[in-house]
Amino acid sequence: MVPGPEVEPNRLGLVGGIEQRDVIARDGTRIGYQVRGEGPAVVLANGLGGTYLAFRHLYAGLGDYKTICWDYRGLYTSGAAKDPRANTMVHQVDDLMDILAAEGVGDFAMAGWSMGVQVAFETVRHHPARVKGLLAINGTYGKTFRTVMGSRLVGRTIPMLLRLIRAQAALASYTTKRVATSDALISAMKRLGLVSQTIDLEVFRAIASGFQAVDWVIYSDLLTRLDEHDAEEVLAKIDVPVTIITGDKDLMTPPSTAEHMHRAIPQSRLVLIKGGTHYTPVEYPRELVDELGRWLDRIPGWERQDKRTQPTEAHARDGGPEVHSRDRNR
Repeated sequence: MVPGPEVEPNRLGLVGGIEQRDVIARDGTRIGYQVRGEGPAVVLANGLGGTYLAFRHLYAGLGDYKTICWDYRGLYTSGAAKDPRANTMVHQVDDLMDILAAEGVGDFAMAGWSMGVQVAFETVRHHPARVKGLLAINGTYGKTFRTVMGSRLVGRTIPMLLRLIRAQAALASYTTKRVATSDALISAMKRLGLVSQTIDLEVFRAIASGFQAVDWVIYSDLLTRLDEHDAEEVLAKIDVPVTIITGDKDLMTPPSTAEHMHRAIPQSRLVLIKGGTHYTPVEYPRELVDELGRWLDRIPGWERQDKRTQPTEAHARDGGPEVHSRDRNR
């Protein structure tokens, strides 16, 4: 374990107390990760749509828990693998294990957003005894493209688009640098229903700024790996507390996907947030932090010491969206 470079977005003070570190993975790839706190360990698995900043409001609810997040190989603060084929789900899980070894962490609870949900299920597949609880936010169990917008046609189109992006990576990079944080992009995403009106713009802009340095060849390969991955057979074997959270407007991983996971996982709780899109973590922080606390209290050894956990003041508000929840017992 070695100290890593300072994370530029954190100068905005979006998440306090973060320390950036590096570890050299078993295949020699340098992996950048973020750590905070000293209590029971909670691992945050990123989506491809952002860095640890997407979890800003969950950090507020996690307080002194030892919270670890990391950047997937080739993205943000992590180096690219020497082998361009070494971007599978198994490689991501191995990187996490190397980080946990460097940090002296044994058992842990794990929260994933988007791609991070698949990484979490793959972690359970390989290390079932170490994962004590799962929080799955806006994600799926695998074969990602077949769930996008609930359309098989869209799913068949995406691989062609990814091949185009790889072939035109320089153009994709140039375009991203021009529009990533623009008001015009955010307005368009709102009109298209890709983000809600309640999105935390400060966090979203910080997340989007990270895309300005993305290697689109690696990024498109990671997306391809998501569609190759399938952990459906893992779901019924999970025997720890699981909470599944999604938004009813999530076009990337529709509510039907969350319903399927809920039916398959024995100790699962399903939470549907009205108005939430794929960026629910930065749209409805009050609801996310509340469910985070409920989830932690179900995990022996991870219960909150202070159950008065609140979201950040900037997004504490009266009222809120409709939230439908349903628990499944064995």
